[in-house]
Amino acid sequence: MKKRIGFIGLGIMGKALAKNLIAKGFKISVYNRTREKTKEFSDLGCSVAATAKELAQISNTVITMVENDEALENILYGPIGVFSGSSHGTYLINMSTISRDLCIKIAESCFEKGIKFLDSPVAGSKPLAEKGTLVILCGAKKEDIEENKDLLYAMGKTIINPGPPPAGTSLKLCVNILLAQMTIGLCESAVLAEKLSLDPSFIFETIKNSPALDCGYFRMKENNILNKDFTPAFSVKNMLKDLNYAEISAKSKQINLKGAHSAQEIFLKAFKEGFYNEDLTAVLKTIKG
Repeated sequence: MKKRIGFIGLGIMGKALAKNLIAKGFKISVYNRTREKTKEFSDLGCSVAATAKELAQISNTVITMVENDEALENILYGPIGVFSGSSHGTYLINMSTISRDLCIKIAESCFEKGIKFLDSPVAGSKPLAEKGTLVILCGAKKEDIEENKDLLYAMGKTIINPGPPPAGTSLKLCVNILLAQMTIGLCESAVLAEKLSLDPSFIFETIKNSPALDCGYFRMKENNILNKDFTPAFSVKNMLKDLNYAEISAKSKQINLKGAHSAQEIFLKAFKEGFYNEDLTAVLKTIKG
């Protein structure tokens, strides 16, 4: 089946993913609620749909990368949503990080309509999205992944299949509570170093020379911490959203994740202090006080 790809959501991550598809030779149509963001793609020769429904009608594979539950529900459901225009046997690949409850609802809707659903959030932020080196956490049937491997590998370097939906979303939430706590630990270390009259760069020198501590994430965030550069790769707002979704999932299973809850409170404070659109390392300012 020749792929007719529709891409919805041209924000920081979606724009990078859509451009990677074009660079790999895929012809795509696009839709974005904010029309101005489609101009760049129109200039590249992409068709621009007026509604999500219209995009679905001209596509047999729809990819979504939007900010949160509300945005995705608005795009999928209703008289001008994707489900109103999708046909039996088509594919929906959601790459947004959403709540587990919404993922289950979407999976059920797809089953009822005969749409094949790939629950495919990503691990990685803007730089990795631009390089096409994201890790795609693809909750789906193996045959559906196989059918869409060319698309997925145009956007990421690794595909992990933890099981059917909502396994992709579940895994993403597990990974992000770890990421949040790693970020807070790094920021707290830097704040304490400064208070003890140490240059925080010594923390990173130690990390790089310690096999137990050295990891790509700490290296990626060195510039943010040392130069107080909070240009967003992944924002405080989006991390808080993911922590909120993880908290809901934990409560539904009667689990008290004290570390994740503490991280949620710190990110909420950073959000309220006005750092919501800054990189998640901006919690450094909240911790510093």
